[in-house]
Amino acid sequence: MLVTPQGNRKNRVVAGVMTAMVALFLLVFSRLQPLLLLSLPLSIVLYKWLRHRTKRRLELMSTPFPAKWRQVLNGKVAYYNALDEQEKGRFEKLVQIFLDEIKITGIGTDVDDTVRVLVGASAVIPIFGFPWWEYRALDEVLIYPHAFKGGEGPDEGEYTTGLVAHRETSLMVLSKPHLLSGFANSSDGRNVGIHEFAHLVDLADGAVDGLPPGVKAEVIKPWVRWVAKELEDQHRSKSKINPYAYTNRAEYFAVLTEYMFERPGALERKNPELYGMLQAMFRQDTKSLLMEPFVRPHKLGRNSPCPCGSGKKFKHCCR
Repeated sequence: MLVTPQGNRKNRVVAGVMTAMVALFLLVFSRLQPLLLLSLPLSIVLYKWLRHRTKRRLELMSTPFPAKWRQVLNGKVAYYNALDEQEKGRFEKLVQIFLDEIKITGIGTDVDDTVRVLVGASAVIPIFGFPWWEYRALDEVLIYPHAFKGGEGPDEGEYTTGLVAHRETSLMVLSKPHLLSGFANSSDGRNVGIHEFAHLVDLADGAVDGLPPGVKAEVIKPWVRWVAKELEDQHRSKSKINPYAYTNRAEYFAVLTEYMFERPGALERKNPELYGMLQAMFRQDTKSLLMEPFVRPHKLGRNSPCPCGSGKKFKHCCR
C-alpha cells in the first residue's frame, strides 16, 4: 500500500501513456468537432483520475500520524510495540492509508478512534511482510455492538464475532467488544480482527481454501499435507490449539494466523515445521519479534469490566 519512488514513477508513466493514447484516438478517429474540442480537458481529467490514489497516498505518507492514534497503538497493540522505530513508522503509514481508503461504519454503536485504529492494526499485522499488498476485495467494515447471527436470514446461523461476506467480498463485519477484547489480551491466541483479515488474505486468489496466494512452491505441498492430517486427526481434542481451527481448511488457516501473531511459541512447540511454514507464508519471524513468555494469559472473566467500555461487568453486558 505504501508508494515507493519507483512506484510513483511507474504510475506517472502509465497514466501519461494511457492519457496520450486516449487523446490520440480522439484526435485521429473522431469527426465530431465538439469531441475534438473536449479532447484536452478529457485527457486532463483522465490523467488526474489515474494519478489520484497514488498522489493521495503520497500526501498521507507525508502527514504526521495522529497522536491519539499512536496512543491507541502504544496502549493496545503488542505487535506494534515490538517493532523498532523505523518499522513502527511504516506500520503507522499503512494504518493511515487503510483508514483513509476503507470505510468503517458502526451499526447501532459508536465507532471511535480506538475502534478505527484497532481495525487498521488488524488489517496491517498479517500483511506487514508484504510491502506490495492491497486489500482489493474490501470496501467497508461494519462494527456491531455484540455478536451476531452468521446466516443469511434473521433466524439462521449461529452467533459469530466476525464475518467476511464471501459472495460480496467488499464487506466485513466485526463485533465491537470482541475486537476490543482481542487486543486486550495479546497472548491468548484469540483476535477476531486478525482472524477475519486472515480470511481476506486467503481470499486474495479467489478461493477461501486455507492457502493464500504467493506461497512458495516448497511450502505448498507440506502445508497441504499437514492441514489434511490435522483435520483428520481423531485425537485433536488433546491439541492446545483452539478447536474452531478444525472446522475446515479456511478456519484452520485463520486460527493459526491468530496464533502466529499472538502465540507463535505455541505453534513452534506444537511442531517446529508448522511454525516454519507459517513463517514462510507471512514472511515474518513473529516468535523472535514477540518473545512470547511462558505464562498463563489472563482471561476475560465473567466479572471483568466489559471491553466495550460500558462500565458493566462482562457477564451483564456483551457476554
